Amino acid sequence: MMCLNWFSPQNLNQEKKMENQEVLKAIAVLADKTGRYHERLMAVERDNVRLQKELKDHKNGCGCENSSEKKDMSFTVGGNESEAECESCGA
Repeated sequence: MMCLNWFSPQNLNQEKKMENQEVLKAIAVLADKTGRYHERLMAVERDNVRLQKELKDHKNGCGCENSSEKKDMSFTVGGNESEAECESCGA
């Protein structure tokens, strides 16, 4: 008789509820991860725009762009703060 109780509609409903809860939990975890990834992506995009603007401003006001040596611009990234640095003039 125990085996028949195992397949009762009540037990099947409980199993489906557990499956639904597990699915909902997995969806919540993925949504949280996606949200955190989106925050990091937006921060990187803001930093990129800021660095491009700083580089453009630097090229407009620095004599290194017009110098005969024409060295490349390099970017150094340290810690949480990103900085643009010109190899020609050190700015």
